Amino acid sequence: MKRILSVVAIMILAASLLPIQGQAALRGSFAPISNGDPLIRGKFAPVLRGGITTGSGTAASPRRSRWLSFVTPSTIFGSESVGEIWIYRNTDQASAPGIDLLPVPMLRDGNGIVSYIDPEWSKDGKWLAYVQTDNNVTQSNIYVQQYNTVTSSGDAPTFGNQPLGSPILIADGSGGLHPRHPAFNSTATQIAYDSDAFGSSIDLWTVDVVLDATLHTGVVNESSRTRHQLGLEGSVAGELLLNTKAEFKPAYSPDNTKLAFVSNRLGVFQIYIVTLTASGLGESTVGVEPTPALVTKDNPGWSSDGLEVYYDAPSNEDPANPQDIWKITLATGQKCNMFIDLAGDVDANISQYTNPTRDGVLYNEFVFISQAAGFGVQIWRGQSVYSCTPPLFAQVQISPSLVDLNAPAAADTFYTLRVSYPQSVRNLGYICRPPNNGGEGVRMRRSIIASPTVLGQSLQGYPVDPAFDCTTMADEIEYGTQGGSFADPYWGLPSVNCEQFFGDPYIGVFSTVYGFWRMEYDTTGGTSDGPGKNHAIVDIIPRRRINNRIVALGLLNKYVPITYRHYTNVTGRQFLGFAYLQLVRSNYGGAGSIVMRQNYPNPFNPMTKIQWAQDKPGRVNVRVFNVRGELVKTIADTWYPKGEHTVAWNGETQNGGKASSGVYYVRTSALGSNDVVKAVLAR
Repeated sequence: MKRILSVVAIMILAASLLPIQGQAALRGSFAPISNGDPLIRGKFAPVLRGGITTGSGTAASPRRSRWLSFVTPSTIFGSESVGEIWIYRNTDQASAPGIDLLPVPMLRDGNGIVSYIDPEWSKDGKWLAYVQTDNNVTQSNIYVQQYNTVTSSGDAPTFGNQPLGSPILIADGSGGLHPRHPAFNSTATQIAYDSDAFGSSIDLWTVDVVLDATLHTGVVNESSRTRHQLGLEGSVAGELLLNTKAEFKPAYSPDNTKLAFVSNRLGVFQIYIVTLTASGLGESTVGVEPTPALVTKDNPGWSSDGLEVYYDAPSNEDPANPQDIWKITLATGQKCNMFIDLAGDVDANISQYTNPTRDGVLYNEFVFISQAAGFGVQIWRGQSVYSCTPPLFAQVQISPSLVDLNAPAAADTFYTLRVSYPQSVRNLGYICRPPNNGGEGVRMRRSIIASPTVLGQSLQGYPVDPAFDCTTMADEIEYGTQGGSFADPYWGLPSVNCEQFFGDPYIGVFSTVYGFWRMEYDTTGGTSDGPGKNHAIVDIIPRRRINNRIVALGLLNKYVPITYRHYTNVTGRQFLGFAYLQLVRSNYGGAGSIVMRQNYPNPFNPMTKIQWAQDKPGRVNVRVFNVRGELVKTIADTWYPKGEHTVAWNGETQNGGKASSGVYYVRTSALGSNDVVKAVLAR
């Protein structure tokens, strides 16, 4: 362990000395941006700054905005409701950030009185629109300010946070009005916003502006300021609906002819699209969904081609679930739900730049707010490839493929899965190799399914999600022999331990003592890529994990598909393959089967969990014996239904005393079958 920690320390030190480079995502195509910075109070409303970019726009080097801005609460005690606008480098924070990755302020009040919120950049990245208000939001004003676009000063990087000229008032909130949520059209000649300037309703407004980036000045054309009627004018019912409902959070389509917005005209907030007219009259409005689910939707944004709209909505459109990022294709109404950890993902801001995967799938990145991975409220970057694009085919072989549960086997016996790609997939530019070997490596996940109707059922019975699995990193961090280097954009990943994200004893990096999954690399038949990069990975999985699940599902003596899903490190392009496994019991005779998992934790103090699965209901006896075969404790002796079950042992003996440190055997018997695991008590 000391050697491992020293490797991690060296890598973190090197991170502060290296230039910025792309790094692999942590959750499929999802990567945290802001974890590790000193702004611990949360972040909101991230917005990409266009115009200044990094990357060439290829699969290996996605083009992305160099910077993004966001809102964070004031650090002044008692003024936490006051917002500040900061700017950040748009780069992954999967490993320790360098000093030039820390955010810097753009708009903040040192007294904690004036609040700055709702940032929005023009497409060319020169102008920032924002809302200025106070702690009590008694009124608000919309301003536009020009900022410099210099990326460095000498050897020191800059963030373009120096204002040029003076703020330009776009919408005046004097008298207690609240114009909010400014949005630029693509040419920065018009700004849309919402306001309560017309009675009690919140309405969509637009106003034309002339911005001079040379003189750092701007002029607002007051005669162009328009309240949009959304096609509801001309009737009493329409006017009543317009004046009693809210329309807010406008977003321009790429061709500037339409606005997506949020409204509660059906009682529940939904996303609508209005086709604009200069006068605001005679407009047509449609919902993004012909028959929407009546759950709250928020924060609309457009894809760069104008064919899709992104928004927030509850996961699976269940109001009891946390919010996720969704995408709908306007022509077909097809929707896609994107999520990380079911932790709540909101405020997606869509990049204007389109990038391809290696096989030509086009996508827009977006930044958003999430509480995934236990990092707190942070800014993440992602895109829809992982969740919304059908997977490519992978070849999977499992060995052994036929296992007799009555045959003697060592407790640490493993299944071996060899994963590779057919030539058709390799021709697309994909190589099946670990992420730290350079290029766009892959991460692995495996699951057991009973039939295609339950595709995606995981080994634990939970829905499969895009949670990251770092089993592919074990060899790199332990031995450093698989070609990773500081010049490799994926080098930083091995410093992350899966256990801190999941707390799952069966997913880990540093040890196989407790039945952790581990990964080895197929180094046979090397190609021009070199040893360990020859289009195949060998995955070693403890048998207990799989056997337990098959028995719990009642699939003994049947062919069970092992679904092997994995995805590329950068774009999250999915791959899917199947291998088939059959568990049998010789002399089955209609009796039941029981299979234990390794107890966890192990070694333990003061308590460990004991898990087993049974394929039939029946009376189960769970007992603990010492190394002399003497009974120490009967933990359970009762009837259980078919399925998976868990009991706990707290180290007590049969008479209520405390068992001493040492090795113990936990034996589970039922249905004419039994199984044993070795447990270690360390007081």
